[in-house]
Amino acid sequence: MYRIKMLLFILFCTSLFFVCNVIFAAEKKVKVKTEPGETATWSGKGGIESGRENFQAHCIPCHGDKGKGDGPLADSLGEGVRPRDLTNKDILSERTDEFLFGVIKNGGVSAGFSEAMVSFDATLTDEEIKNVIVYIRSDICKCKYKGEPK
Repeated sequence: MYRIKMLLFILFCTSLFFVCNVIFAAEKKVKVKTEPGETATWSGKGGIESGRENFQAHCIPCHGDKGKGDGPLADSLGEGVRPRDLTNKDILSERTDEFLFGVIKNGGVSAGFSEAMVSFDATLTDEEIKNVIVYIRSDICKCKYKGEPK
């Protein structure tokens, strides 16, 4: 009987630790400056080419090859959930690169969006995420951040 109680106690503590870890990790905010042309990283696998390759590998299924939010999985993300149209200059010019970095790295939930936008923290390095942002800014929306986000 003692062993069963001890096993249940250990199981309870482990579960509690896991739940707390998930809650606190979701609240973590990332502050990284990645303005294109100033502090964006263009090293590694070729900067903008790296961004293009990673966009094609990871973002096209939802955002589509042109970034219009019309990828093959766009209609299967849940009722009322649509991927962001990354060609929309009105929206993207109001989003800092820091904000975009946080959404890509930590997922949509970290910015109050849908959990359908998954975290790429375990998939892409910080440099690769910065390069994806530079690619989105230069080739997809063809826009830069130009003011305070709404």
